[in-house]
Amino acid sequence: MICIIRTEFMKLRRFYVLLIGMIGMAFPAILSVFTQTVTIPEAQIQDFNFTVLFNHTIWNSATTFMPVIFTLIGGFLINREYKDDTLKNIFTIPISFHKLVLGKLIVMGIISILFGFYSFIVTLIVGFITGINGLNPTVLRNSFLQMTGISICTYISVLPIIAFTCRKRDAFMGGVVVSFLFGYSSMFIKDVTLRSLYPILSGLTIIRFDTRTYMNTAESGNLSISVLTMAAILLFTGKLILMPYSGKASYT
Repeated sequence: MICIIRTEFMKLRRFYVLLIGMIGMAFPAILSVFTQTVTIPEAQIQDFNFTVLFNHTIWNSATTFMPVIFTLIGGFLINREYKDDTLKNIFTIPISFHKLVLGKLIVMGIISILFGFYSFIVTLIVGFITGINGLNPTVLRNSFLQMTGISICTYISVLPIIAFTCRKRDAFMGGVVVSFLFGYSSMFIKDVTLRSLYPILSGLTIIRFDTRTYMNTAESGNLSISVLTMAAILLFTGKLILMPYSGKASYT
């Protein structure tokens, strides 16, 4: 498994998809500042400080950008084995399809954490460039933990989509569309129980992100249900990975 992970990171240096991911992960912070700037004065947040900027970035990332980017890159890593006509050669080593996919998903999990840190740095830079104030050690610590945490939770949320679509060549692009709808739809869920069960919003509950401002609700999600939701997704993903794979049927 370690060999698979090491090899995947070596391959990543040749793939442009990481650059796409880095560009995409820079947008949440930029969008947050841009929205505040173009909004009519009556609707603007009067004290738009670093706390607000980080919160906006986390919200935009979790509901729009992260689900799409993580599914795109994760699906791309697996789909390259179909595209480059290397899957049938890998199986002769032998490495099972399940082990190969698991290794690639672990790599994508590490990348998602790095993207969370990258988003944190980009948000800081955007804040400094635009002259936003209100930065202190507490804001730095909390925002770093939340942005790293939401990247992990969001990745777990889209894991079943990646694991399912990777079983057929080029199907991951359909998974990207599903992930976009999956994240975007979370904005319209108001019921507290449903928010705790809906994976994207479960992640926000786990990192103790206050969704009430963004969803116009009076209650926060249930932490226990949210944790159980994440655990159930991991178990379900494991079952998807272990499903019998017909290389010939899916490869052609």
